[in-house]
Amino acid sequence: MKLLGALAVLILVSGCQAIGQADTCPLPREDTERLLALNFEQFDQDLKGGWRAVGDRHGCEARGARLIEAYIKKHQKNIPARRVATLNWHLGQMWASAGNSRKAIAAFKATKPEGDDAQNFYADATIAYLQRDRKAFDHARAGLAALPPPRNWDKAVADYEKRFNMPGPVWPINLDVVDRLGACFDEPYWLAYSGACLNAVTPTTPPTAVKP
Repeated sequence: MKLLGALAVLILVSGCQAIGQADTCPLPREDTERLLALNFEQFDQDLKGGWRAVGDRHGCEARGARLIEAYIKKHQKNIPARRVATLNWHLGQMWASAGNSRKAIAAFKATKPEGDDAQNFYADATIAYLQRDRKAFDHARAGLAALPPPRNWDKAVADYEKRFNMPGPVWPINLDVVDRLGACFDEPYWLAYSGACLNAVTPTTPPTAVKP
């Protein structure tokens, strides 16, 4: 169950103020308060609600980031550390999509749990991409690709697919994302992460990487 929960998480301003600029992506005070009052699953795991209802609108990424920051500030003492790490990962993604690499890197660094090599290599590769450090990126990609699957991986994937009625992740988890970042290394994060840049770029595997 612990591994299944981890798979579900991997796949998938102050609290009383309106967040962000009034002239772009408006989020009234009452909507801010409503979103910040959601539980973790409603705020972070709802693919069409929670912070995504704000941050997934093009041009509203910074607003989404500030909303996540406010949620962490309000709830971090009352939710498990692994969920705070998940929120910080999504915070980093929002800041990276907004073009603020400095804040994105700080958030990603807060998501590196001791003993979770897959997440650590993924974080290292993402940070290296934002820093445009190809050597560090290739090293992290190689480390991720070389990791053996954890015990009970196949059962966890089968349970995931049964529970969520969708294809489960493939090991090494997030290697596909890392490869998109590598193929679009000089492109903005949102273009590389989504793979939108691949229409004009031919993906290549870094020469130092270990193929899955």
